[in-house]
Amino acid sequence: MNRRGEKTGPQRVSGILGDVLRQCGLNERLQERSPLTAWPEIVGEDIAKHSRAVDIDDGVLILEADHGAWRQELTLLIPMIINKFNALFGEGTVTEIRWRNRPGQGRKRYYKK
Repeated sequence: MNRRGEKTGPQRVSGILGDVLRQCGLNERLQERSPLTAWPEIVGEDIAKHSRAVDIDDGVLILEADHGAWRQELTLLIPMIINKFNALFGEGTVTEIRWRNRPGQGRKRYYKK
């Protein structure tokens, strides 16, 4: 420690990460994206092996799937997915789901609450 009682020398990343994110202005964005880590809990492990929640911004959840059949399955589950996200993280967390762009295709909106 130095004279002011501050730690000097190596520190754990986990101990300083929150301060660094706040100083860089990234803390809010990280908190907004934190629901993405719940994807396997939302859809189940089997579906999560073939799909993922890519991004979330202003209530719009972006998904991708490794095959058209999984994309179709998830399209049928969209109302349930939105309800589960909102139940876990608060109303309005997810209001719309879109699919990630594929080369040569634009985003398609499948459901909007």
